[in-house]
Parts: sequence; structure tokens; C-alpha cells
Amino acid sequence: MLLYSMRCILHFFKEEVMKFIERVAQQAMTRGGDLRVKSVFIGLSYCVAELENGSCGLAFVFKDALGSGCHVPLPKRPLAGSSVAELLAFAGQGSTANSVALAVANAVFAPHVQPSSQGDFIENFSLQPGMKVGMVGNFAPLVNPIRKSGAELIIFDEHPPAFSGIQSPEAIPYLLPACEVAIITGTSIINETFDDLLTHVVDCRYVTVLGPSTPLLADCYADTPVSCAAGVRVRDRDKVVHTVVEAGGTQAFGPSVGKVNVCW
Repeated sequence: MLLYSMRCILHFFKEEVMKFIERVAQQAMTRGGDLRVKSVFIGLSYCVAELENGSCGLAFVFKDALGSGCHVPLPKRPLAGSSVAELLAFAGQGSTANSVALAVANAVFAPHVQPSSQGDFIENFSLQPGMKVGMVGNFAPLVNPIRKSGAELIIFDEHPPAFSGIQSPEAIPYLLPACEVAIITGTSIINETFDDLLTHVVDCRYVTVLGPSTPLLADCYADTPVSCAAGVRVRDRDKVVHTVVEAGGTQAFGPSVGKVNVCW
């Protein structure tokens, strides 16, 4: 009987814990749940959502989550014309559904973003020789600037090339907690590994979430170790949509997006 009661208690707490993607959706709901979605485009690398007020948001799409058939399952269709609340409800219902929910949330947040700086976020840090920097996700353009500072860079990636020195995710619990600076890809919010990553960066001095998927609202990160969100703001809606539907990735966005940093 006691064992059964303990199982019930553990089940209750497991069900009550809110995933980070759901927290983001909740924050977006309070700011724009009654708005309507004008369009959603889902490409092979990114999803872009546009609201009827003209605001746009991006989120990464995991190709392997699209499936091998000719139909991508989603909780509802059509997406265009839906309320923001309906698509935010996709949060927690699978990788592609999370991409849609996050793109919509980022579109809601866009008018509320208060940048602390623009451009490459790494310029905000005074990296010193000997500092340990842990990077979850291989952000190639940042590798040389970090190493030139004399800091020790440890990269974690899902599919590390042979002899590259890049660590697999299995090494994260052992190596990431010892880093002074942690850089976490925003795509981890979509595949729901972000919550676990947060448990390994509680002792890091600086924690940044990075990439076009990153929610740029500080309230999303309340009571977490995160101290900076480095994402993008859509500058040219048409060019961003063309990039997405032509299966373009981050580098293909070019000047159609602007880098924005929100630090606290």
C-alpha cells in the first residue's frame, strides 16, 4: 500500500512539472492569446509564423521529426486563421508541434523585446585565457573568436565528426557543470532537452540561450540560471519566408534578420 502511495505521489509531481516549452507558451498566451495567426510556413530547417498584426517569429525544425511519409501529423489544421491560443496549445505535443508553438510565441514576443545589445552576443563577455566555455550545439562562427580569446572551448553536439574533439551529449553531465560560461542552443527547447540542460548549468557564471529559435522575453527564464537570450528579429518578412520554404538554414537568412541580445 505504501509503495502504491509513493508511486501515486511521484506520478502526480511528474505530471505537474511544466516543460520549458509550455512555460514559453504560457508567457505568450498572457501577451497575445487572443491574436490571430495569418500564416505558418514549415520548411525542412525552419518554421516561420506571421500574426495578423504583422509580427513574425522563427523556430527550428528537426528533419527527422517530420517522418518518412507524405503527411506531417499536427494537432490541428488549418494553421492559418487559427487563434494564437490554439497554436500555442501545440506545446509539448511533439517536436514539429513544438516548432509551430515556439514560432508563434516568438512572433507574439517580438513587439515586447527590449534589446540590451545587437550583433554577436559574444562581444558582451570579457572572455579571459583559461576560462572554460561549454557550447551545446556547434555554432561554427563562434568557435574561432572564443578560442582566440584564450578561453578553453568544449563543444557538445549530437553527431560529432570523427577526430573533431567535439563531445557527444553523454559527456554533458560530466563536463558542462565545470564551465564558467555555458552557451545552449535554442533548438533544445524544441526537442525538450533544455530542461535537463538547465540542471547542469546552475553553477555557471554566464548562461546564454542562442539561435533564431530563442525566445527573447526575459520572463520566460525566471528562476533559471539563464542570464542572456541571444536570438533574432525578423527584418524582412518576405525574404525570411522565401528562405524557409526553400529549405534554407540559419546562414541563409542573412540581413533579413537582425541579431538581438536580451541580457539581465
